[in-house]
Amino acid sequence: MPHSPAGTTTVNSVGIARLAGVGRAAVSNWRRRYPDFPAPVGGAAGSPLFDLDEVREWLRRTNKLAADESPEAAVEAVWNLLDPLRERLGGADAVALLGAALAVRERGADPAALPDGELRGQLLACLDTGTAPPELPGAEEWRQPLLDAADRLGELGPAPDAFERLHQRYLTSVARHFFADTPQIGALIAELAAPAGGTVFDPSCGSGTLLHAVAGRAPGAALRGQEIDPGAARLAAVRLQLAGARLDIRVGDSLRADAFDGLRADAVVAHPPFNQADWGFEELSLDPRWRYGTPARKEPELAWVQHALAHTRPGGTAVVVLPPTVASRGSGRRVRRELIRRGALHAVIALPPGLAPPMGVPLMLWVLRNPEDGAAPAGGVLLFDASDGRADDLRGETARPWPATAERVAAVYRAFAEDPESVAEVPGSHRVVPLADLLDEAVDVSPGRHVQRPGADAGRLTETRDDLMRLSEDLVTSLPGLRPAAGTLHQAMTTLGELSRIGGLEVVYRRTGEDPGDDGPSLPALTGEDVEHDAAPSGRVRLDENTVRLRPGDVVLPRIARRPVARVVTDEQAALHGSTYLLRPDPEVVDPWFLAGFLTGSGACAAAASTSRPGVTRVTELRKVEVPRLPLADQRAYGEAFRRLTEFRRTLRRTTEVGDRLWRLLTEGLAVGTLRPGRTDGLDT
Repeated sequence: MPHSPAGTTTVNSVGIARLAGVGRAAVSNWRRRYPDFPAPVGGAAGSPLFDLDEVREWLRRTNKLAADESPEAAVEAVWNLLDPLRERLGGADAVALLGAALAVRERGADPAALPDGELRGQLLACLDTGTAPPELPGAEEWRQPLLDAADRLGELGPAPDAFERLHQRYLTSVARHFFADTPQIGALIAELAAPAGGTVFDPSCGSGTLLHAVAGRAPGAALRGQEIDPGAARLAAVRLQLAGARLDIRVGDSLRADAFDGLRADAVVAHPPFNQADWGFEELSLDPRWRYGTPARKEPELAWVQHALAHTRPGGTAVVVLPPTVASRGSGRRVRRELIRRGALHAVIALPPGLAPPMGVPLMLWVLRNPEDGAAPAGGVLLFDASDGRADDLRGETARPWPATAERVAAVYRAFAEDPESVAEVPGSHRVVPLADLLDEAVDVSPGRHVQRPGADAGRLTETRDDLMRLSEDLVTSLPGLRPAAGTLHQAMTTLGELSRIGGLEVVYRRTGEDPGDDGPSLPALTGEDVEHDAAPSGRVRLDENTVRLRPGDVVLPRIARRPVARVVTDEQAALHGSTYLLRPDPEVVDPWFLAGFLTGSGACAAAASTSRPGVTRVTELRKVEVPRLPLADQRAYGEAFRRLTEFRRTLRRTTEVGDRLWRLLTEGLAVGTLRPGRTDGLDT
């Protein structure tokens, strides 16, 4: 967001649209319709700039900034204020610089009262990681945006909490980076590492999420971290300063250039990068850290495991996030065998997908102990299958809530750490597997291989059967009341183009080219296939001036589909995808459910379609599509019927899912012996 020569913070039309949560066309419309809309204060005729404070006040006065009071909108406003810094420094350093300004303020100084040179010095001191600091431009370019952003972020509450909100916003722009850990996995790792104090080290700390979680659990711990990306390391340093931690963050490649050589920490936490092709196999082949065997060229994760153990004091704990293949891959068999035989591998915990990046992979936690000299290895390894606990609801109501699962994992592990023999096996959950059972030819430590699947219990069966009965009743009640009609519907028709001309709806298009890139900000998007299958948004689009955010009441339809279908947007937090068309009806002229229902059921799109291959329809002339011309009251009656039919379809699909789950429970119960033939309702007393 640029600044005028006088220091006024300005905003362009794109920024105004983001503040109000609308498209750029709406801002142009406001400028034409409202004579009191703020006048430009700079820029060119085709790209004017407006005073940000004046715009914000006008949006509030006209009730177009209602969402501005939400924390999310406030964070987005701060993100926009950082635009000039992000352009010059990059996202990580811009956010870190703002965190440094907050840290200066937390120490009792007023950044606005400090001269340029002194403020620059204090900011860079907060960002010190032992390497060259970021190159700040002249103070006239960064001072005012930084102070404005700090003031705006300060409105959200205490600086540490407010900065964490901004950090989460930053992570959405780097979602593909492995260092973007989540607080959920950080809290569990901090609990398993169990540091009461002492020193905690993260050799691949990224932006510091795991160490931040440790700081919350053990405020007195001395935190050490190394990160190969300088911007991420500076961001980690600022986050930990705001958390009040004692820290030492350094930049460098931990495997090739260990910045903490000789450190023996009380606990090590790590989420190292996966599948590194060039991790230093050749130059590190004789490295003394490989006490359990030289990692294979394609096993960089086991190099990180041994690096973590090399930095753990005897008797200390290391918790490492790993992909599931490390537990069973043939090339790592020898190292796994030594870790087990010498008592270093303490527990393996299978996690669900969606808990931490990479989001599509069901990760594992390896809990390791650096064996004390002369100590006998434990009698077994705790294998825990927590893959049914989710941080999201992608698997529906059958998934356990993640907080309860994390608490259960931590409680079982604490009991195991105190007395391994006290932990009884729970089928489908956890088991302490004797070392001899693991030291076979495969040396496979995957929990799913060793934890017996449970048979169906009466409680789950009753709950699932009750769900099925309730859904069966909902199927009947969700059907609308319909009556036979004499013949078909014959009446006046109108085109979508005509409705657009009279203001009844807006036809919205979006450019193609959806790849958001690795580093750019992005949003989830509703694709044509999502509309056709009535699924959650699965695409992503770049977040820029061309992005169209979907609103409740929008009607979306695929450009290419196997059958006619349209969908009314209800509460999806998503953007328009290039594979879809968007119709934005005025609800006082066109009922959205009426519109979507006729587009789906009448074959109205056929007249405006061309067929590129059998069974596939490509809508090419959307404005020629016809729908009935009906009074609004009649539209709403049809719309309510179409809405209830949509609910019927969703309930039917859910009924099928629950019925399939009941079938599986009953089949498994009969097979493993927890059920026997008897009553015909699926349960026997």
